Amino acid sequence: MHREDGPDRTESGASGLSGTGRGHADAKNAQTSSGQPVGARSLFSRFSIWSRASYLTLRTKVVLIVTLIGAALILFAAVFTGLNFRHNVNMEARAHVDIALGVLDQAIVRTQSFRALAPVLDAVSGSPAVAAVAIGTQQGEVLAYEGHQPINRQILAKRFVEAGRNFDRDQSSGVEAVGPVQNGIQDYAVPVVLPGGAASGVAVFSIDISLIEQSQIANAMSTMSWLFVLIIVSILTISLILHRVVVAPIEALSGFVGNKKRPPRPATGMQDEISVVTRALSDAFDDSDAKEEMLQRLASTDGLTSLGNRGWFKQSMAEAIADHREDRSLVGVLVFNIDKFKDVNDTLGHDAGDRLLQRTADILKGCTRDGDKIARIGGDEFGLILPGLRSADEALDLSYRFIRAVGAPIRFGPHELQPSCSAGITLFPQDGRDPDTLLKNADLALSRAKMEGSGMSLLYRHELHLRAIERNSIERDLRAAIRQGDLELFYQPKVDVASQRIAGAEALVRWRHPERGYIPPDVFIPVAEKSGFIGELTKWVMNEACRQIRHWQDMGLARVTVAVNVSAGDLRRPDLTDMIANMLVKHAVSPQYLELEVTESMVMQDVDMVIGTLRRLRSLGIGIGIDDFGTGYSSLAYLKRFPVQRLKIDRSFVRDLSAFGEGRVIPKVIIDLAHALSVKVVAEGVETAEQLHALAELGCDEAQGYFLGRPMPCDEFEAFLQNSPVARDTQSTQEEQTAARLPSVGGSAA
Repeated sequence: MHREDGPDRTESGASGLSGTGRGHADAKNAQTSSGQPVGARSLFSRFSIWSRASYLTLRTKVVLIVTLIGAALILFAAVFTGLNFRHNVNMEARAHVDIALGVLDQAIVRTQSFRALAPVLDAVSGSPAVAAVAIGTQQGEVLAYEGHQPINRQILAKRFVEAGRNFDRDQSSGVEAVGPVQNGIQDYAVPVVLPGGAASGVAVFSIDISLIEQSQIANAMSTMSWLFVLIIVSILTISLILHRVVVAPIEALSGFVGNKKRPPRPATGMQDEISVVTRALSDAFDDSDAKEEMLQRLASTDGLTSLGNRGWFKQSMAEAIADHREDRSLVGVLVFNIDKFKDVNDTLGHDAGDRLLQRTADILKGCTRDGDKIARIGGDEFGLILPGLRSADEALDLSYRFIRAVGAPIRFGPHELQPSCSAGITLFPQDGRDPDTLLKNADLALSRAKMEGSGMSLLYRHELHLRAIERNSIERDLRAAIRQGDLELFYQPKVDVASQRIAGAEALVRWRHPERGYIPPDVFIPVAEKSGFIGELTKWVMNEACRQIRHWQDMGLARVTVAVNVSAGDLRRPDLTDMIANMLVKHAVSPQYLELEVTESMVMQDVDMVIGTLRRLRSLGIGIGIDDFGTGYSSLAYLKRFPVQRLKIDRSFVRDLSAFGEGRVIPKVIIDLAHALSVKVVAEGVETAEQLHALAELGCDEAQGYFLGRPMPCDEFEAFLQNSPVARDTQSTQEEQTAARLPSVGGSAA
């Protein structure tokens, strides 16, 4: 009902509003010709041409606003009518239930059995709005039923149980609607006393809602019609008021504003709308020039330091480039950044940070030469323009002069701060010929300087630009590589040193670029970490490793554990545990065949959070190993808190192993420490038989390296497992399958 009536009424409202606009025009013309004073008629006649040119735009806006208001009111009226219609239907349905319930209560009091109650139920269900009536228990037992349709005991039982729960929960004794409306029928439940008065039950009345709705449609249409008329009258009234108060005065004065002319001051004592606006415009024209100049100054000035801002700095660069384009002299562009400025805000407060910025601005202004320009171009960044330089060395000397000046100690109450800053330098014309290029190159040089350490200043080099392009290219292509399947996992075997059997494998991601060929992991993995894409890469590696484990086990190969490396960013992800668990479930892989390797330096960042993540992973049954152990600064107190099963000795210690010598000291300490903590030790980077023999003498548990097996694609590693004794021996025990013996130590590297 509401959807069919809505469009017609909206169109009527819009046409009514358009007629209102035309009526306003006629009223305005009549008023101008007869009702206005001579001075007002003269004012309007002077600008009649301009009024005719801009009249439609203003009127269109007013008509549009009023039309939108009318449409909103009509929509509100439709919603209100619909809600009221639904309320009335519900109230009438409940009234039918109350009437039927009254009859049923009287009958229950007079009868002692459901058989005697049947004629009453039949009479109740025969009323026009009552389709059926049923009595049952709160446990779902149907005791009596009468209606126009066959009984559906399953649905009735569900209604009795649902009503019983509602009555018990809400302690209600009134009418409750139960279940959805089906085929125009709504069920209502009410508690009743069963015949004999021995127990309480539930009566369910099926009310024909569609029949009630038909009787309420006339009332709803009448209500909607009255609301529609009221809205139209209101819109017409609002339109007349808007014309009187807003449209006419603005049309009269807009000509002055459009032509930037001072309007004539109204006569003294006049306080109507036109007079007030005219007087305000006249006063505004008096000081417009001063305000415009002030706004331009504010738009180009930093409020905290009173220096120029980034927009002013780029404009000044363009002017300096234009001034020195002909004489071919150098123009230096320096970008300064205060090191660890965020720490100042976090520890000493933002007021201290503001004072540091103001002091830095004062120092830089005091150090600049005549003709140099300085601006604050970012939160803690300052830019300088140095025209007339003779060489790049002069720009570098000036930058260090600024760095030394800014680095003077400053005191904030009881705290003394030793600030430092870094600088990036670029030169016109050799590094760029427009402000955007020069500023971009200076930022690249600054980023490189901050990587070198605090207090550094570096000149822009073209390699920095190429390096930035290379990073962007790798990031873009890496995202495409996952979608296009250009990544591949290689597997390097781990060998039990004592038995020389396969103890597991490490999954290593490889990227074969379609145009650039093989890209090493140490090139694209740092880019993925810096860009925040490492999470997607790790997810792909986990999925591929679990899929391959499942494939090998389905083939009946040796059940080996596969280790996957995770990054520091992965450990900070709150969903890491869920992601890995989902991968294991997806591929039906037991957690004992998956191991995660984290570096020693990684676990020492935010130790408590890392321990919590690793313990959750370990609780799933996933193995945990620490990679590159011995190269970081891990605490033994923390080490025993980590749920670690393996420590991997870094290849730098394995490389120094010899038959006798100091190279054995550190590996021996690591192995003894790990065994004391009941942790296995894996040595990586084993490349000679002598190293393997030395590790065996030191008691190392497992080894990994090119001597034992290079990283292989999945099909080669599959063949490697098939050629092992365990892969051929189908009667091997589970323990033997977990550690398959190599065919030969030297031959595996082939």
